Amino acid sequence: MSADQKRKSGIFLTAMGHYVPDNVLDNNFFDSLDIGSDAQWIVDRVGIQERRSVLRPEEIRALRFGETTREDLIQAGRVMTFGQMGAKSWELAMKRSGLEGGTLKAGAVIGGTSVPDSDIPSHACYAARDSNLKTGYAYDTNSACSTFAVQIQTMRGAFAIGAATTGAIFGAERYTTRVDYSDRKGCILFGDSSYATYVEDAPRGKCLEVIDTMIESSPEGADTIRMLDGKSFEQDGQAVQKFAILKTVSAAQAIMERNGLAVDDVNWFIGHQANLRMLMSASQRIGIAPEKHLHNVAFHGNQGGAGAPVTMSQNWDRYRHGEIIVMSVVGSGLTWGSVVFKVHDGNR
Repeated sequence: MSADQKRKSGIFLTAMGHYVPDNVLDNNFFDSLDIGSDAQWIVDRVGIQERRSVLRPEEIRALRFGETTREDLIQAGRVMTFGQMGAKSWELAMKRSGLEGGTLKAGAVIGGTSVPDSDIPSHACYAARDSNLKTGYAYDTNSACSTFAVQIQTMRGAFAIGAATTGAIFGAERYTTRVDYSDRKGCILFGDSSYATYVEDAPRGKCLEVIDTMIESSPEGADTIRMLDGKSFEQDGQAVQKFAILKTVSAAQAIMERNGLAVDDVNWFIGHQANLRMLMSASQRIGIAPEKHLHNVAFHGNQGGAGAPVTMSQNWDRYRHGEIIVMSVVGSGLTWGSVVFKVHDGNR
């Protein structure tokens, strides 16, 4: 690879932001749904204490007892759209980076969600419009909970072939609108959130350089985790738990080995925020010290594809120049992936 090709292949996350809704669903809330759960049972099972939702608790209670439907709430304007959530994340990203104000250009915009607003157009178009972004082209990628890793790899490809030198990545998940609130095994897991990041081909200020990405899939497990059209989320919980632990570990170890990184070289680790028990088991198997393991699942729940990047954004101020971040995510498909980032800070 020539020096010019290497330059074009490099991408830097020069701005990053996130959004979590104000509505809090604590464990005691689920007692009111008459599903046979209690606060301590939930903590013991998955380590989750709270989660955030685009819906108010009373709206979820109405869903549970058949007093309203998701379609009713959408028609009433009670479900935040992908574009609205993306714009809130983008606002924080711009404020952090000093780019706020005016219209910004992004050569490519990539959106991603597994809880869509519509079949067409792409959610990237909604996000670009609502965030006042001008772009060359906008399209979506969806790999469920591993979407962010796929988006990063896809953006690397766009930069490498010269199709873009700037870009934006958006993701938003609203699983609390697509779960069965009579099923205590599933409905206690999920929360909503969104993320946005601006991408450039050179470092600027405080940013994260993408060192490497790895993506893999095993379509034989396609029915293990699914959300059919108009239906609620469903999964084979026991099989998924085992898969999530094994692939989180193997994906992290594989990308570390490929880049000559020992566990001690990793300053921060971020996994898919499925549940705290799974994350702790995976990080321990990798050998990550507890103080290097970043997570938000205990107070935000499983946010699908948004969980890992939102965790990354929430800890933005903690990263220091030269540090290495390893992200390892898993999702339906079955899919899994990993990313290595290096922190640059021109403001230091």
